[in-house]
Amino acid sequence: ESFKVNVYKKEIDSYSVNVTKGLGFRGIYNGRMGYAYTEILDEEAINMLVKNAKTNATIIENDDVEVIYPGDSKYLDINCYNETLPSVDENDKINLALKMEEMALGKDKRVKDIRFCVVQSFEGNINIVNSKGLDLSHRANGVFAVLIPVIQDGDKTNTSVVYRASRDFKDIVASDLADEAVNKALAYIGAEMPETGKYKVILNNEAASDLLETYSIIFSADRVQKGMSLLKDKNGKIIASKALTIIDDPLLENGMTSTPFDGEGVACYTKDIVKEGQLITLLYNLKTALKDGVKTTGNASRPSYSSTVDISPSNFYIKPGEHSLEGLQEKMGNGLLITELQGLHSGANTISGDFSLAAKGFEIKNGKIIRPVEQITVAGNFYRVLEDIEEAGSDLKFGLPSGGGCFGSPSLLIRELSVAS
Repeated sequence: ESFKVNVYKKEIDSYSVNVTKGLGFRGIYNGRMGYAYTEILDEEAINMLVKNAKTNATIIENDDVEVIYPGDSKYLDINCYNETLPSVDENDKINLALKMEEMALGKDKRVKDIRFCVVQSFEGNINIVNSKGLDLSHRANGVFAVLIPVIQDGDKTNTSVVYRASRDFKDIVASDLADEAVNKALAYIGAEMPETGKYKVILNNEAASDLLETYSIIFSADRVQKGMSLLKDKNGKIIASKALTIIDDPLLENGMTSTPFDGEGVACYTKDIVKEGQLITLLYNLKTALKDGVKTTGNASRPSYSSTVDISPSNFYIKPGEHSLEGLQEKMGNGLLITELQGLHSGANTISGDFSLAAKGFEIKNGKIIRPVEQITVAGNFYRVLEDIEEAGSDLKFGLPSGGGCFGSPSLLIRELSVAS
């Protein structure tokens, strides 16, 4: 179940309430896993599910070993459901969105428009039952808000994106989002283009988490087994700087994608993916684990009853260090602070690791911000970035949840990246 409202110029621009229910069925037929689903829950539909799953199984051409999981002896009880959230009236959510827009427009005369102002809530229930006696259920809910103001100064415009995600409606405060959004956009006024060259770079927490999300797929065992990641035969080896530890934590308190079990019913647990630069494990589901002769990591993903089983992280993040962003700037001395990366879907090659991305941010001199910069292209290789991380900051921040997990990072001090303007 989901609710979403988008406001524009003091009016509701779009509004939706969706309730979806369905049943996903999968079964092994002649050694192949067949899938089917329905949104009609009656006896005739059940018979059709079995028939369709058998048909789909017969057209599968690979010889992958498939299993139905009997379950684990223990599943941790984690609370991902706020009992007060369903009682929040829809008008309160609409008024929150209107208030966000109003406060952003009123904060500074240079705020000329609001490009995007959305409040959305969600609630979901998942049940997994199988012929091996497995019977699991989990429910979760949450709310998030996104605000994008447009600042005009002379003939130049700037925007910024701010967001909040929580299981508690009270955590989404209109004035906080408006203040942050407008201040971020105003900070880019007067931006210039730096000289082309190689720079020491700090990726702030938002830019770093966006880059991590884009390249998180390289840690999927399925991608590695298909030759679509350069991490083949790297388990146990050093692939990154000692300053880097990456954690996948499906049990994270207040994590927006926390869950006690994965899409195959395997009990989830917290694990280091990379520890102080060493690759500890890939992300596995049952099928890929059997191929490599290891245990599954409980990262089977089935985002919907209509989906097949895949692999995805849960709350996937870089472990924070000790220094604040300002402390990283002082340590860097001179360089660039990148606060926004654009074109991640088109400018990032997740097989080779190469990227060339539009960016903006600030120039740092003697540890201090001296001017905003824009219209720059940052180029490098993600695998090299992992090696070149000199330090992780203390300012861990998560992005908005997606079907493929929720990603977080502190600011990262990078030894060198190429910058063109």
